[in-house]
Amino acid sequence: MFDLLNRGELAKVKIKGFEDITQSGSPKVFEAFINPDEFTVKYDTRIDHTAVAGQTGTEAVFLSSTPLELALKFYLDGTKASGPLKSADKADVSVADKITEFYDACGYNYNRHRPRYVQILWGKFRLLRFDPEIFKGCLKSVSIQYKLFNQNGEPLRAIINATFVESIAAEKRDSAGKASSPDLTHVRVVKEGDTLPALTQSIYGDFSYYLEVAKANGLSDFRNLQAGTRLFFPPFDKNIKTSSDA
Repeated sequence: MFDLLNRGELAKVKIKGFEDITQSGSPKVFEAFINPDEFTVKYDTRIDHTAVAGQTGTEAVFLSSTPLELALKFYLDGTKASGPLKSADKADVSVADKITEFYDACGYNYNRHRPRYVQILWGKFRLLRFDPEIFKGCLKSVSIQYKLFNQNGEPLRAIINATFVESIAAEKRDSAGKASSPDLTHVRVVKEGDTLPALTQSIYGDFSYYLEVAKANGLSDFRNLQAGTRLFFPPFDKNIKTSSDA
């Protein structure tokens, strides 16, 4: 697809549907007839606003990023005003055939119990994710608006409004950002016998940050942690010496 862009040819949005999340094997393919004139990418995060006892106001603490969503609108024109509709294996297909092609690629049909794992490719994509030019996920919702019909009631024009939600294989997520990474914010619930230096060591690999963690949580006595207390472990720059360093 990107070779086409380099040659100046018009690349169409393409959806490749796979059976499993590893996205291996031969995919089902849907290619747009007319490229969308816009697309919407929704990023969202989970923020903790829990107030610390004895303090006024809260600090918005980042917990995690939620899967992004991608919304696309596909135009189908069976009047041949813009040329004949084409499918992956033949030309001059109907609007109904093209919609079936979309369903097959995304895994929405009566033979299946779940959607396929899709790749969506288009040269305009610049996503803040693992592969910035390829969206990987599943079809979340779809609506089809029929605009024009022939004398037999067959649709001649239709608009597919589709929303996809990101789905990434676990090994790729782990390689992109380890769950124990010290540059992420972590939340722990204190258990009996836990100590702040030990918790700090398990998260950062360095117990010397414990005074900084105590300060971030407003702890006046870090030696007597209460079971059930939620503690936040913010990211620290290891190149900056903390107050507990000698």
